[in-house]
Amino acid sequence: MPDPTFANLPTNPDVVVIGAGSAGLGAARRLLKGGKSVMVLEAANRVGGRAWTQSESFGVPVDMGASWVSGANKNPYAKIARKSGFKLIEHTHAQTDLFRMDGSRANAQDYKDYAKNAKALQKSMNRAGKKGRDVPASEVTPNDLPWMGAIQSWLGPMDYGVDFDEISTLDDWQGKSDQPSYFVREGLGSVVATRAEGLPIKLNTTVTHIDWSGTGVRIETNNGTIAAKVCVITVSTGVLATGKMRFTPDLPASKIEAAHNLPMGLLVKVPMMFDGARLGLGENNWVTYQVPNEIPTKACYFIAWPCGHDYLFGNIGGKLGWDLSREHSDVTVDFAMEELVKLVGSDARKHFIKGFRTDWANDENTLGAYAAVKPGHVGVRKTLGAPVGDRLFFAGEAMDGGYPALVSGAYTSGKRAARKICKVI
Repeated sequence: MPDPTFANLPTNPDVVVIGAGSAGLGAARRLLKGGKSVMVLEAANRVGGRAWTQSESFGVPVDMGASWVSGANKNPYAKIARKSGFKLIEHTHAQTDLFRMDGSRANAQDYKDYAKNAKALQKSMNRAGKKGRDVPASEVTPNDLPWMGAIQSWLGPMDYGVDFDEISTLDDWQGKSDQPSYFVREGLGSVVATRAEGLPIKLNTTVTHIDWSGTGVRIETNNGTIAAKVCVITVSTGVLATGKMRFTPDLPASKIEAAHNLPMGLLVKVPMMFDGARLGLGENNWVTYQVPNEIPTKACYFIAWPCGHDYLFGNIGGKLGWDLSREHSDVTVDFAMEELVKLVGSDARKHFIKGFRTDWANDENTLGAYAAVKPGHVGVRKTLGAPVGDRLFFAGEAMDGGYPALVSGAYTSGKRAARKICKVI
């Protein structure tokens, strides 16, 4: 993929922004608005980071990463999407196709139990968080109620990207509501990509070393060295924790420790294209089935026919997602198909065209999907996001306490870092 046409690159920018994901784009736009010269360096051959829409696989938009405009009342991408002419599909009150352990359809009482116990679980977590308890969610929630395995799977591996025993109750309590929510028919990644228009971005440029020993910063890359007054670092906690990006002098130990205590979780998406058959599943519906009340849980839950497209996508997270990501993609697709057949029957195979899995686990630019605070370590988001020496600034979804793991949280964290920079240079 050739480099798209971006604005002219400055030779001696005030600020170098590392990463052209949502956080980097938010930072760059705010810095330019503040009259600063900027260069954005992106290791990949595209913009958007973990918000990426591609149409090559199915001929229609597929969001490989971020999929929802969550917390839409306060999400800047809701306004951006509407202003740019994208079509938002309401998903706040989406229906659920619910199945029992044996694959049969759930009855009315099952739906009532599912809804009631989901509320009970969240209430238990909220109670712990309100009291300031920073403990694993599994320690404070009931595990012997009907449907609890399925409920924990959605909130844990499918939502946080980690299993339920790795969720901090206090971090969950500090987050803001992710409702209302919308799909974008053209893809959320396509909306995020509009933020790159007109920005000075250099693709296929990997940062290897940041020297901040002098009065400014020197950024060493595979395409040469760039000098600037300050830089904004938006790489994932997975990348930061590896130490592959070197610093002179070294980053404070507390910063690296924070990255390790805010590790990357994983959500594997399995888009599966069909020939138009709906398999008895409702458009935009959640597809959930009963599983044993144990952690971690072996499950693949689906979103059926998002935005009316002829594909559904499975969701596999946490430990199971990491395990499957070590195998060939076909193994993951086969697992998802087996789970689907248990629910809708073997006719699914007759109508199936092709499928694939997302591979954030093995992407060297991310090493995971999004970050989750380890229980007992609330406060690391603030530590990780704190500037160092008024020359190194940090932003990303991991550093937004209100909307963590979301592209909107990443975007606002980038703008927040930019505002700090505008006060010091």
